[in-house]
Amino acid sequence: MHILTVTTLFPSALQPVHGLFIRARMEDFTRRYGHRWTVIAPVPWYPRLPFKTSATYDRFARVPAFEEERGYPVHHPRYLVIPKLGMRLQGPALARSVRERVRRIHARDPIDLVDGHYIYPDAEAALEAGRLTGAPVVLSARGTDLNLYPGFPAIRERIRANLAACSHLICVCSELKRVALELGMPESRVSVVGNGVDTSVFRPLDRDACRRKLGLPADERLILSVGHLVERKGFHILLRAFARLKERARLRVIIAGDGEMRQALGKLADELGISDRVTFAGAVRNDALPEWYSAADCFVMASSREGWPNAVCEALACGLPVVATRVWGTPEIVTDDTLGILIDERTPEALANGLERAMAQKWDRTAIADRGRRRTWEDVSKQVAGIFEAVRSAS
Repeated sequence: MHILTVTTLFPSALQPVHGLFIRARMEDFTRRYGHRWTVIAPVPWYPRLPFKTSATYDRFARVPAFEEERGYPVHHPRYLVIPKLGMRLQGPALARSVRERVRRIHARDPIDLVDGHYIYPDAEAALEAGRLTGAPVVLSARGTDLNLYPGFPAIRERIRANLAACSHLICVCSELKRVALELGMPESRVSVVGNGVDTSVFRPLDRDACRRKLGLPADERLILSVGHLVERKGFHILLRAFARLKERARLRVIIAGDGEMRQALGKLADELGISDRVTFAGAVRNDALPEWYSAADCFVMASSREGWPNAVCEALACGLPVVATRVWGTPEIVTDDTLGILIDERTPEALANGLERAMAQKWDRTAIADRGRRRTWEDVSKQVAGIFEAVRSAS
């Protein structure tokens, strides 16, 4: 079977960690079951200029039009983004951007199934590919596309239409499925398939050796949080919670990631008088994350919304207990109090209470790692294989 994946959430030479979970799922699935695979991953259009521009502008402008470094073709057509004119234009722009590539790919090797990720705007490109080829379209909902975007009146009906037009919908957690059903999706056409963990990468490592390698203090207890530095990830809440702890002398917060809030978070740490207890590690390569997880004593995720938070899965697979907000897919991962502590209020007070409880508790990190490593990408591939085969047989 020739499968075409269509999504803007996919790594490129210039964005190596963008959408890794989609690549991991489909690489394992196509390799394990012997399917042919092509990817169309559109990127926003910017002209290539001979002088230095903003980092975002420069990165998108220099994404190559075609890549094949991992043994399968990845196309990066451009689509027009007009800032401040709203999201309603992005779906049609994405659909237009893929047409020529889809026609050429299908003429050379007919497409049997379209695998689309993100219900809006990406799904409009995937559905266009299905229209051009006659192939069934399976969409995957991953988070913001269903836990935020349906609240935007300008695109709510587009989301409904995209769900109605696909052959099947995969949601990464049950809460997203609930939203899809509320939007009119028949339950018979919805499945829940969470992400997996690469257990060859995410595994417990020697704590002391990791701390020495990373230059971290051997005599402190380390609270780690990982992710893109944006408001919804709650790093500002973590800093305010840490400032409320009664005893911080031998505690340290480590924030691994980069993003738009980096300067604001540094300023907040200064204002709270905790800058000497906070380490900003910057962006960390995915294959280096196990060292940070293994070096830490506790992992924190104070998000306002999530689909299936991969960082939580990775932390558990490395034996690290989790303190997190009880939102969307997180309770489906942290399923009991032997794995961590879930807080019901996304406030500094509630998070500080959770951190104090976590720091006072003796955790069985070996048992946590054993539980965290149970759901592999092989498990995910088996579920995806059943869905794809059923959809293909019914088309």
